[in-house]
Amino acid sequence: MRGREGLTVTKSKRIASGVVSAVLAASLAACSGGGADGGAGGAGGGAPLTVAAYSQPTLQPNFNPFSPNALRGTMGLIYEQLYDFNTAGTFEFMPSLATEIAWADAGKTLDITLDTRAKWADGSPLTGDDVVFTFEYMKQHELLALPLTEATKTADGVRLRFSEPAYAIVQDIGRTAIVPAKIWQGKDPDKELNTSPVGSGPYKLGRVTGQQASFEARKDYWKQQVPVGQINYITTSSTSLLAQQLVRHEVDLAYAGIPDIQQFVAKDPDNNHLWPVHASMKPLLLNHKREPFQDVHVRKGFALALNREQIANAYNPGVYAPVSATGLYQEDWNDWIPEADRAPLAQDQQAALAEFAKAGYHKNGDQLVGPDGKQLTLGVLTVSTFADGMAYTQELVSQLNQIGIKATVEGVPPTAYTTREGKGDFDAIYGDAFTYGANPYNFYSSMLAPDSKHNFVGWDDPATNKALATLAKASPEEQKEATLPLEKIMVDQVPVIPLLVKGTPYMYSTENWTGWPSEEDPYTTPDPGAISGVFAAKLVLSLKPAV
Repeated sequence: MRGREGLTVTKSKRIASGVVSAVLAASLAACSGGGADGGAGGAGGGAPLTVAAYSQPTLQPNFNPFSPNALRGTMGLIYEQLYDFNTAGTFEFMPSLATEIAWADAGKTLDITLDTRAKWADGSPLTGDDVVFTFEYMKQHELLALPLTEATKTADGVRLRFSEPAYAIVQDIGRTAIVPAKIWQGKDPDKELNTSPVGSGPYKLGRVTGQQASFEARKDYWKQQVPVGQINYITTSSTSLLAQQLVRHEVDLAYAGIPDIQQFVAKDPDNNHLWPVHASMKPLLLNHKREPFQDVHVRKGFALALNREQIANAYNPGVYAPVSATGLYQEDWNDWIPEADRAPLAQDQQAALAEFAKAGYHKNGDQLVGPDGKQLTLGVLTVSTFADGMAYTQELVSQLNQIGIKATVEGVPPTAYTTREGKGDFDAIYGDAFTYGANPYNFYSSMLAPDSKHNFVGWDDPATNKALATLAKASPEEQKEATLPLEKIMVDQVPVIPLLVKGTPYMYSTENWTGWPSEEDPYTTPDPGAISGVFAAKLVLSLKPAV
């Protein structure tokens, strides 16, 4: 069990259009585990590290860190971010270009100390001027989703000033990828593909084909020797093919819902490993703009009708797990959740029917009917091409049918899913996940704030808005107390129905490389840069060739 004491942020908002983050200072201790930071210089060898990083059929070269279409590897391998927090561990501070941060002026000022060793791939120093330029460049091109008023160079690094307390976005700030001013001055971030990138990270770009992007270790990397000489990020056309590639040790790292994931481990238990990192929550989302889902008793009825353990085991048992009614995962957020609300909501069909009865629904034979005599119906929208999502949704629908609801799975392709979701064309959704971090602000605001583009249920409640505003400005010492009103709203009003904590199933092989993070040593999330470039860099710099 991992506790979270004295922490600061959550699911990250977008800072720039190319910075894809998840939700959420903090302790300024150095990142634990995974090898030491040695002196600069040198590059390792060994077998290439092969990572299943892309799902698109054909890669289009784009290494613009401000582009939403930048290929993975842009962040972390080529361009470095300032810092992050270890969401796989206890959210300890993870230095990158920054060695430490310090708040002042009640959260309106952040001083960032930079690592004076940092150098660009061309050998020139990375300085506070580059950091200031990056923030000003993003402001100029309207890429910055931060209330930043000023960025100035200091003796030790950079000082950022904000128009309001910025405690809750400390992780968003850290995930800013820094670019060299001398190269990016005058470039258009909307058009630039940056196919010859110059970053400060441990790798330079190698060869790019339609199915693979290769990265070559820098022999002059400023922080330490780079142990992995070459990294190949490949695209995989299907999960069944990926399963075969993993078993044949053609892929060293992947994260996807492959069929029968435990069989991957069983094929070679000495070398094949699975680590589900529980970083987000998947709820059932009911459309409050449709009858009768705006009725709290109807929402409570749905919540009580579901067996979360059975849903979690519907596909790849051991990857997902039931989550508390607050939406926070009780194993990680135990100290933040009132004791009475820590356990996941248990299925209770009689209690569910009692809640439905308060909304005017009663059993008529094997059907649950409303005051108009019609059976309660529910179409659950999900992505048809995700085998795991379809399996979970089918189990969910089956359980609702058991108490007389006419529930159906509406599986549609990804494009149709996002279109219908955006238009509010659904009864219910099961497919979206909301990411955790240190402070639940972005986690809750993403689901519940009226101006959030992810508030698909249409929740707009004055008490919720007030609680979110309070949490947004709360200092690290005040955040736990400021989170309690939002937890109570989740339990009492059920604006969304928390079901499972999503385990991202990171599968890795020790056939060629060792030193991977694990549940026993969670020094980083083994992510290839989809979430955080700091996570990706920490991983590849910590690996060792297998003996």
